[in-house]
Amino acid sequence: MPAATNLSTMNPHLKGGGVGTGHRASDAYDEVADCRDVARHGSLALDGYLPPQDVLEVAQHLQRCRACAAHVGQVATTAAVLGVRTVTQETEPALAEADREEGKGTDHSSAFGRSQRVLAALARAADPEHADDLVQETWEHFLSVAPEDVPGRNELVTYLLQRIADQEQQDDVDAGAWADSVARHHTHNAADLAESDLPPDPGGYGSLRELADLDALDADADRAELLLPDLYGDGPDRAEWPSPPIAWPSITRLLGPEAEVETSELYAVVDAALDALPRDLGDALYLVDIEGHSLQTAGGLLDREPAQLQRELARARLHIREYVNGYLAGR
Repeated sequence: MPAATNLSTMNPHLKGGGVGTGHRASDAYDEVADCRDVARHGSLALDGYLPPQDVLEVAQHLQRCRACAAHVGQVATTAAVLGVRTVTQETEPALAEADREEGKGTDHSSAFGRSQRVLAALARAADPEHADDLVQETWEHFLSVAPEDVPGRNELVTYLLQRIADQEQQDDVDAGAWADSVARHHTHNAADLAESDLPPDPGGYGSLRELADLDALDADADRAELLLPDLYGDGPDRAEWPSPPIAWPSITRLLGPEAEVETSELYAVVDAALDALPRDLGDALYLVDIEGHSLQTAGGLLDREPAQLQRELARARLHIREYVNGYLAGR
């Protein structure tokens, strides 16, 4: 397995000790991202949809804030569940038809790219430290068995879940593992970029502060049904969690074969959450997290600017996450 990334060698501003509770380990530690930044847009760092400097800020914050590390883990699990969820014709027939017209269903390189996104999301949610190795081992297995065939998503997911279960040693992923994972994945995946002629520069898609400014100008940004994270708005604890998020059960406990009944219940909750999404947010989530398209391809299909699509994807994930969190808390 590759050695864990040492963030202090990647950014000279990062100083101090190991994982803490959300407080700075040293006055010399130059951190800009706060809990509000991470809660609203931090999940985009997992996909490579933020500039590298913003991604490093998020990673630095995660190393010191257990609550935000748990939150990013929740959103990552949400994205993984959405990617594994079987797509039916009833989910979104108009977008499915648009996807077919683009020729995505018959293009093996495109199918590979979309499967790769789903596998990466699943592996990062389960074991961020070894996610790359898990995905590589999955592809190598199928290439060794039938090198000329392109395995289906269900086959890939089933095998990956089994590999995760085989080496799973803990249910909770610590803040350091999430911070390292975010830092490793801030560049775009080449397979995703192959779907689009758009420039691969993640810095062109808006920083955390620019996204926050766009939210502030959006009259509907704080609609109650979107279930944005609950953080203190003012006072000495401004932008911190009044009730810190907790780590969810491992992905194999949610989706493993022994959890068939619970998985069916979970999917029902996810479907209800999808039905409650406004159309614009649902479109973004469907194409990126369920279908597995890159943000660039989804933006082309929906004719939306990247920064707008970023905001919609982040808010949609938070909406689904809140439904799933309510279900898991009531079990």
